[in-house]
Amino acid sequence: MADTKTQTTTGATGATTDDKFKIPPAVMQKYPDLVALIKETESMTDAERTYWFQILPIMTDEQVNKLRGILAKEKEQLSKLDKEYEAELKRINDKHLLEWKEFETKKAREERKNAEAKAEVEDKKAEEDVLAQLNNV
Repeated sequence: MADTKTQTTTGATGATTDDKFKIPPAVMQKYPDLVALIKETESMTDAERTYWFQILPIMTDEQVNKLRGILAKEKEQLSKLDKEYEAELKRINDKHLLEWKEFETKKAREERKNAEAKAEVEDKKAEEDVLAQLNNV
């Protein structure tokens, strides 16, 4: 998903507006990896993201590390689930592709068989017509 970033500095507070969040410059400079994790997480609302961006400057190093660990673990788990989902989806698609090819092969074989039977009937009729004409001569 494309992430269009715009940054502007607001008046006296010096706060930076990054996308729709007011992220203090100190937070952007000190925790760029954590800012990215917070913005990317699927488990937070925008209001919760804003809350974390505002509270980060007063959190202890231990709290920051715990938050980073939680968000990194979440990202890792979601990535793992995505890979498993993609693998399962590929397996299902491959199975259905094989079934579809078998169906098309069977259909083509039946069409060929029907065409051969029709040609045989037409040949037999043509043969009978020729014999009938010879008998009439």
